[in-house]
Amino acid sequence: MRQLTIPTLALTAIAAVGAASQAVEQTSLGLSAVRYWRPAAGQTVVDVFARVPVAAVSALGAEGSDGAFRFAVVVQDSSGLRLLSQAWTETVGDAILRVRGASVGEHLTFAARAGRYTVEAVVTDSASGRVARQQITVEAFAAPPAASDLLLGTGLRGLEDSTVRSGEIRKGGVAVQTSGEPVLTPQAAKLGYYLELYPARAETLTVSLRVLTAAGSPVIAAPSERLPVGAGGAVTHEIVDLTGLPPGRYRLEVTAGGRVDTVRRTAGFGMSGFETAATAEAMNQPEDRFGRMTEAQLDEVYAPLIYLMTSAEQGTYSSLSVDGKRRWLRQFWAKRDPTAGTARNEAQERFYSLIAEANRRFREGGQSAVPGWRTDRGRIYIKYGPPDEVLERRQAGSTSPYEVWKYTRTRLLKYVFMDLTRFGNYQLIFTDDRREPSRSNWMELLGEEGVQDVQRF
Repeated sequence: MRQLTIPTLALTAIAAVGAASQAVEQTSLGLSAVRYWRPAAGQTVVDVFARVPVAAVSALGAEGSDGAFRFAVVVQDSSGLRLLSQAWTETVGDAILRVRGASVGEHLTFAARAGRYTVEAVVTDSASGRVARQQITVEAFAAPPAASDLLLGTGLRGLEDSTVRSGEIRKGGVAVQTSGEPVLTPQAAKLGYYLELYPARAETLTVSLRVLTAAGSPVIAAPSERLPVGAGGAVTHEIVDLTGLPPGRYRLEVTAGGRVDTVRRTAGFGMSGFETAATAEAMNQPEDRFGRMTEAQLDEVYAPLIYLMTSAEQGTYSSLSVDGKRRWLRQFWAKRDPTAGTARNEAQERFYSLIAEANRRFREGGQSAVPGWRTDRGRIYIKYGPPDEVLERRQAGSTSPYEVWKYTRTRLLKYVFMDLTRFGNYQLIFTDDRREPSRSNWMELLGEEGVQDVQRF
């Protein structure tokens, strides 16, 4: 981690910026995208981040009630063909609703060939029906770029295992705590960045950092560092400490220069004041997840635990009273708490975050709707986390649509899911993971071209 010293002169120069914005207000629906290049598939992978201000969400009942909203997102190409269309409902706790300037982050990922795509997000308040919408255009790379876009977050850590916590996204061997454009506080002033570099040749690059005002004026600069980069590319990521930076909006600039070419990427972030930090601290007080749940809600959060339960833990829950079920769930997660004695249970947070994401992404319709966590894609997602790369074939000629998930963290693993019904109900037909079943006729289902497609990926 680099500690950046902010000169007194710089503080004076940007004092007006801080005075004009003592807290970084978040009052409008925000939408942003970060792009990465995947040469094996010749595709651009896009992370889309949406920031939903709680000012757009109303309580569902009397004072002290939670709020809720419906989030819908559509991705379509320049001809109007839909690449992706998803919608889900989010609940906002009453404690968050009371925080001035707070927001809720939404995230999705898609892969696309070269071209221009429109991403539109629509937020509908469940209580009032009020609608907010935002649209951005994303240009998928037509040729290998020199670098990805710059991803910023309020935290960044190496992944020694596959654990990704709530609010984090995995990028290679690191987890980034991010919801798009991060907002720092005086008490949490560390900013993480992640940048992928794709040089044409192996060389050593000089990487330097600068913090700029929103208008582009330099505030501080960090000493440059040397980074050896192979022909296959490299990643640069780091945490920088911006303690002392006044409230306002800024941009982090990362420059990587070689013998011939120099690449420069910037991304925005904000610094809030002490008032925002205090309300954020109040929001983070520990809360009993199961204490306010009805029996139906307890049963709902219990059901997916089949993926984690030991044989000794099975068969007792259903016979318990409501209070007994609460105690059972508390004890179940207490045994799996990696940081016992602290307010957070990271294992519990990660599991239910994966469940929510699986339900959002992989819910299947038809005569009997299937929640995402019960589907084949949901099961793999929950057990092993998000795939490192995804190959999607929505239009595959006479072959049913299919997608391939690839994991590269420990050893190469592939999972092939096919929409055999052509109604969006994807089933696992092949994997080289011995822990999961494959269909004996998977090659016949894919066809010769599809088999080659999977083998090349």
